[in-house]
Amino acid sequence: MASSSEAFEKFSTWKNAKTSLKVTVIIKGKTDDVLVGWKIFGVDSDASQIGFFNPSVMHSSVVFDVEDSTFSIEPSRLVATRNESDWIIFEESED
Repeated sequence: MASSSEAFEKFSTWKNAKTSLKVTVIIKGKTDDVLVGWKIFGVDSDASQIGFFNPSVMHSSVVFDVEDSTFSIEPSRLVATRNESDWIIFEESED
C-alpha cells in the first residue's frame, strides 16, 4: 500500500517526463476499457483527479477520479483500487 501523496507524486513524475501510459479500467472484475499511448496533462491531488490526452487523436481527453482509492506502486506501474472488483491500472508503455 502506498499513500495518495506517493501516488500523486508518481503521476506528477510521469506528467513531467511526458511518459506514455497504458491505462486499463476494470469495473466489476471485467476489463471495461484499455487506453494505450496516453499522456498526463493534469494532476490535481486535492480533487483526486488525473487528466489524460492521446497525442495521436485530436481533441481526446479523459479525467480519472481516484478518490477513496488505495494505491499500489511499482517502478513502471501504479494500481488504484476502490474495492476488490474496481481498479485502474496505469502502466508505462512504448506508445
